[in-house]
Amino acid sequence: MSGKKKAKNKITIPFANLESYFKHEQVATEKAPPLDSQCCINVHSKRYRLADSDGISAKACIDGLVLSGILTDDSPQFVKEVSYSQEKIKKDKEEETIITIEVVDNVRI
Repeated sequence: MSGKKKAKNKITIPFANLESYFKHEQVATEKAPPLDSQCCINVHSKRYRLADSDGISAKACIDGLVLSGILTDDSPQFVKEVSYSQEKIKKDKEEETIITIEVVDNVRI
């Protein structure tokens, strides 16, 4: 033995699976071709309570755009910029996230 004692009060906790799997529903009747130009993405969040500026993430949304075939890839070659905005709404309205994809002029991949 190395002289170190093992702690008897440690337990193993399984890690959380952060990649959620949801039932995907078709949005459009026909599949559109993926964007072949560089684009900028804005994620606008309408919530009852505003989040910290560093607490907003759209990784899952952008990965979904790639999985759905809307974006070819989420690398800098295809996505020039991702920006975030948010607004506080009243309780009588529904919370939502609006994703806007703007094609950069004259930049073809």
